[in-house]
Amino acid sequence: MLRRLAVPFVAALLCACGPAPSSAPPVAPGVAPEERPAGAQRVISLSPAVTEVLVALGAADDLVGVDRFSLQVPGVGDVPSLGALFSPDLERAIEAEPTLVFGVAGQQQQGFFEYLRARGVRVETLSPYTLTEVLDSYAQIGALVGRADQGAALRDAVKRELAEIRASVRGTTPSVAVVLERQPLYVVGGGSFVSELIEAAGGRNAFADLDAPYPVVSLEVLAERAPAVLVDTSTAIAGGGEAAIAEAREHWSVLPDPGRVETVPQGVVTLPGARLAEAARILRDKIHPGAGG
Repeated sequence: MLRRLAVPFVAALLCACGPAPSSAPPVAPGVAPEERPAGAQRVISLSPAVTEVLVALGAADDLVGVDRFSLQVPGVGDVPSLGALFSPDLERAIEAEPTLVFGVAGQQQQGFFEYLRARGVRVETLSPYTLTEVLDSYAQIGALVGRADQGAALRDAVKRELAEIRASVRGTTPSVAVVLERQPLYVVGGGSFVSELIEAAGGRNAFADLDAPYPVVSLEVLAERAPAVLVDTSTAIAGGGEAAIAEAREHWSVLPDPGRVETVPQGVVTLPGARLAEAARILRDKIHPGAGG
């Protein structure tokens, strides 16, 4: 229940992609983006994570509409925006004549989805939390757009990359706290795939004992955990760079022992999309500077 209640707010946090990396999501082995399967779907994606996977599967040409956050996904192309994640434009969606719509599980979009289902449109809602759920979603999405083999190949490729990143780190495993938002203070808990990325990156999640994927904690509890590395991915880290790092270190100086404070633009390591390996590398470089060679 708590996991479901947290979906709308946390989904908005995780889907705010921030400055997108310059490269497109990794393309699944054997995928030629120009190849369009027979009977290809007309797809609307109201989830940046799903949009990222569709691009990686070579299915960007199937997209006929996306939410505004998805426009930041490299490789998405010139696709019409249907507006905000939780308040998409129904009229524009109908005009796009979709055969398949992807969205985030939550109450905000239910009326929108029910109307489309009543018109015979297939609607699929995905909200993967654990690493296994995210990886399995690749094959699930692939199957729905006629690219099941590519989805499985993407899953296997990302798993191999994560194993390589894990093997690249030796020595200590410092405690790490990843902050999603400062007020209220959302952190990454043990139920999130990001917790597993922290482990792959050679760290130990300071809040791994909390079952919720993105729990709210007090400043006092954060101080008690005393993470060796604090990674701030909150909305306050707009634009990144040295100014963002300086601001974050000043902000967290209120903690008795803030550890080493690092920053990552919002959504870069917390989006459950196709670039999990890239996210793990970024975390590794924050936790173990120089480990990547």
